[in-house]
Amino acid sequence: MSHQISLDAYLVHERASLGSRNEYIEGYLIPMDGGTIQHGKIITNIARLMGNHLVGKPCDVFASDVRLKVESAFVKSFRYPDVMVSCEENRRYKDMCESATVLVEVLSESTELTDRVYKSAEYGHILKSTDGEYLVVDPDRPIIEKRMWHNGRFEVVATYGSGDQVVLDSIKLKLSMDDIYI
Repeated sequence: MSHQISLDAYLVHERASLGSRNEYIEGYLIPMDGGTIQHGKIITNIARLMGNHLVGKPCDVFASDVRLKVESAFVKSFRYPDVMVSCEENRRYKDMCESATVLVEVLSESTELTDRVYKSAEYGHILKSTDGEYLVVDPDRPIIEKRMWHNGRFEVVATYGSGDQVVLDSIKLKLSMDDIYI
C-alpha cells in the first residue's frame, strides 16, 4: 500500500538514492523505469543537437538526470524530463531546475498517457513564463508533436514528420527529423 511523503522527505530520499530515480506527484513516489535503446538514442540525439546549438549561450541542456520542480495551484511535483533546456539565471539548487524553455518526452507504452496528459498540463504551467515549447516524441515512427501556449491555451501547434524541420523558436533552432531519428 502506498503512503504519502512530504516534499522534504522526497528530496532527502532522492539525493541519497544511488542509481534509482523517482518522480514525485502530490506526495507519491513514481519509480522511473529504464528505456529502450531507440528511446535512449533519440534522447541523446536531441540533447546533442540542442547542446551543440547552445554552446556559449546562457542555457543548459539536461538529458533525463535533472529534476524539474513544478508548483501550481493544482499540483506539486518533481519530474525528470527526457530532455530539458533551462535558461535560469540564478539557479537556487544544484540538482534541480525551477524553470525550463524546452521540455522533451520520448513516449513509451508505460508513459504515453502521463506524457500526453498529465505532464503536458504540468509542463504547460512551467513553459508559460518562458514562452517555451514541449515536444512529445514517438520513438517508433518519425512523428513529433510541438505543444506551446497559443490563444490562451497550451495545445499542439505543430506535428512534424519524416523530412521536416522541428522549429524551436524559444531557442532559435531548427532540428532535422532525419538527425533525430538516425
